[in-house]
Amino acid sequence: MIERNRRRAAQGSVNAMYDLAMGLYDRYRLLGDPADLLDGIAQLRTAIGYVPDHPVRHVLQVGLCSLLQDHFLSFGDVSALHESLAGCDASLPLLDGENRLVAAMVRGETLILLAEHGRDPAYAAEAVEWASRLPRVPAARYVLGKALYIQYELTRDHAVLVTAARVLEESVRATPVDDLDHALRLNQLGDVLQRSAEHTGDESVRERAVRYLREAVARTPSTSPARLSHKVDLAAALRDRGRRTGDVAALREGVALLREVLEATRPDDHAWDNRCENYLIAVQDLVEQTGEIDVLDRAVETGRSARGVGGGPGMIPLLLGLLHHERFLHTGLEGDLGQAIAAYTEVVETVPYGERTHAVALGNLGRVWFSAYDANGSPEALRRSVTALGSAARASAPGTTERAETQFNHGGALYAQYELTRDPGVLAAAGRALREAAETEALQPLTRAKAARRWARTEAEAGRWDRARDAYAVAVGLLPFVVPRRLARVDQQRLLAELDGLAADAAACAVQANDPETAVRLLELGRGVLGGQVLQSRGDLSRLHAVAPELAERLGAAFDRLSPAGHLVGAAADERHDLDIRLRHLLDEARALPGFADFLAPPDLDELLETAADGPVVLINVSGYRSDALVIRPSGVTVVELPGVTPDSVADRAAAFGTALAASARPGAGETGAQTTAAEVLGWLWDFVTEPVLRRLGYTSRPADAWPRVWWSPVGRLALLPIHAAGRFPDGASVLDRVMSSYTPTVRALRHARARHTRADDDLVVVAVEDARGARPLRGVGREASRIAALTRATRLDGAQATADAVRAALTSHTSAHFACHAASDPDDPSAGHLLLHDGPLSVLDVSALDLTGVRLAVLSACETSLGAHRVPDESLHLVSAFQLAGYPQVVGTLWQVNDLVARTVAVDLHEGVSAGEDVATALHHAVHRCRERFDKTPTLWAAYLHSGR
Repeated sequence: MIERNRRRAAQGSVNAMYDLAMGLYDRYRLLGDPADLLDGIAQLRTAIGYVPDHPVRHVLQVGLCSLLQDHFLSFGDVSALHESLAGCDASLPLLDGENRLVAAMVRGETLILLAEHGRDPAYAAEAVEWASRLPRVPAARYVLGKALYIQYELTRDHAVLVTAARVLEESVRATPVDDLDHALRLNQLGDVLQRSAEHTGDESVRERAVRYLREAVARTPSTSPARLSHKVDLAAALRDRGRRTGDVAALREGVALLREVLEATRPDDHAWDNRCENYLIAVQDLVEQTGEIDVLDRAVETGRSARGVGGGPGMIPLLLGLLHHERFLHTGLEGDLGQAIAAYTEVVETVPYGERTHAVALGNLGRVWFSAYDANGSPEALRRSVTALGSAARASAPGTTERAETQFNHGGALYAQYELTRDPGVLAAAGRALREAAETEALQPLTRAKAARRWARTEAEAGRWDRARDAYAVAVGLLPFVVPRRLARVDQQRLLAELDGLAADAAACAVQANDPETAVRLLELGRGVLGGQVLQSRGDLSRLHAVAPELAERLGAAFDRLSPAGHLVGAAADERHDLDIRLRHLLDEARALPGFADFLAPPDLDELLETAADGPVVLINVSGYRSDALVIRPSGVTVVELPGVTPDSVADRAAAFGTALAASARPGAGETGAQTTAAEVLGWLWDFVTEPVLRRLGYTSRPADAWPRVWWSPVGRLALLPIHAAGRFPDGASVLDRVMSSYTPTVRALRHARARHTRADDDLVVVAVEDARGARPLRGVGREASRIAALTRATRLDGAQATADAVRAALTSHTSAHFACHAASDPDDPSAGHLLLHDGPLSVLDVSALDLTGVRLAVLSACETSLGAHRVPDESLHLVSAFQLAGYPQVVGTLWQVNDLVARTVAVDLHEGVSAGEDVATALHHAVHRCRERFDKTPTLWAAYLHSGR
């Protein structure tokens, strides 16, 4: 068709020239060859010259105006827009009907581009006013929606953006999906919704934006220039998702999309700089989460090649400053610090005050000066940081994320200044700035939680303990939003590690405010957050089912589909994010029903106290403010002060104990010293932690008859030490001689364990893996399995039979399980800790995802099955807790690597006691007692074994 029209146009046919121009323009939109656009413009200019006085001239002129817009978008020549506007103004009075409508829409589009290019509110207002008068047809509504969007970009009036979204939704709904413009309008709607989500922090709006933008990319031909622009918009939405939720997979996908776009964009293309800016922003966010310096280095080189005209004055230097600062934070290279300061200073000095870029640069300059202070302690660097951040805060609109982020950094700098000056006015100013950041709902939850924690610190420093308690409660209350279910478990762990110790400090401030009950609640809400999500999903829906069965079904299905998972990308990730948001709405809907306000909420204090009916639960809290044991009994909460316990003293003992464990596992002269060190740590635990508690409880001697039980729930790094084995060895007093010890990660986990119902029968599956791929042989596991299986009705899964699938199936059909195999913890990713089966690992994450009913006991006769992670000790992310989450009310495990012979002895002894009628905790207590008598001078051999659960 194009060639036929070209032949006819060459013969002087004006109609053919017009048809040829439109055909070339359509091909340009599909294939992106600028030559087609230029040829089409030339054809229309020629056609106009042929008809100087004919009415068709004005139709041709409008077609030319439309192509001139694309000429500007491709080549950045603003004179093309002015020519387009003049052409529309000249032709409009002489057109009618459909032609007049087309001309009016082209004029509106031209005004939008002029407003966007020149950042001119007058053009934006004129575009909105002009488009508002157009008929309510899909194409005209699209123009109005775009005009409103650019008006928002220049005014930051969110009401305008809401109207833009409504208008664009109307346009999209009325446009057939097979229309070439459908994807274009869908993308514009997604872009508007994305900006709205950035403004308000509304996750549901952002997820709608991601879906629309992803669909727009999919519906746009791969050869179309628009597809690259759509990818840029999708990447921006994914970046916002990753930045606000901590979803690294979303950040990676966004960076990959933008890298594809840059590689497909010519360096001389007008859009290259803007796309480069988007890429640099996305890389900075990714590296901030992952520390991938190679990705950052590549981005720096790309940014240096940009001309710096795409997003307005100063954008490229601003973004290069971000990257240099990020690299300094990860590498400590002073050259990057200097380059960041120089880049931000250049922007501050060249961009007019009042411009958004100027305020952003001021805020970033303040951050980098604070990094300089942090690195070298220079008071002048701190003064510059406070000044720049204060100026940036004043230049930012209240209630915006930009203002809240600046106030977060400003508050931190002011607190550092207070530490130098001890000026109470500076401390109060720091608290005000941090409180504002914490209370800004549009700010990402992690930053809000950090801000609330720092705000609480200012109140504690001022001695206002009740206010500190309340501020800490804000921070703790944000934790479920910091680690939503939609995230991969590794992302959840990483984010929680940034708030390590939060629950302990919150509880300590509550105790200092003479409010131990709130201290218990804060410890419950601030620890075991990930396990709490699983427990909530396993909650009883029967009460809701009786009142609202359809709602209960939807809730149950949502919980099932949101079990802990690894990274997801693309549409699968979109679905998980959307499902998590819908789950929250379903819970809100259920809690709005009469009598359901506390539905699936964490237990209240009375319920927590009832959990201690069979024996006290002791929360051992360690904080820089103070350390205490909070003893929970049905009658209330008792505080036992532990003045000799500090975070540093616990860290020192944990490190010494870890060194001793490593040395004790190596035959040689160091073994005796290692055992001495281990005994000294156990003695310290007795003197400073457990003896004061047992004395307060009245357990001051060995019981004459029934052993009393105590449930220990240590907080923070204290959970890495064997509280149950504390004592003065070999001949002094000890916990083991006073009480039977059990553990629970949280009180609600113990409450859940006690609520589990087991089947009346007691059948056992014994899993024994002697030779696992890549691990040393365990020659004694066969004998261990045989002796245990002979005690009761048991199913054996030995060697090649012990596959992951076979084990999962056996766990669903047996009341109890015994594992004799290798296990390993993973300090970097505790959810990857695993039992090593014949065909590979069965991980903490795998086990946590199981939902078993009617089960009773899991014995993990393997190494490190109850060893938590140093980075997130309060989450109890190990195999013992995973089996409890899977449904086992009682689990026996180990804190460190165990000797094969001792493991077999304790395991058989345990099962013999259970077969003789002892409960599990009693049987393990006696088994460890006998093992201690045999190895009284080597505590590392017997102290590893523990009981967790009811």
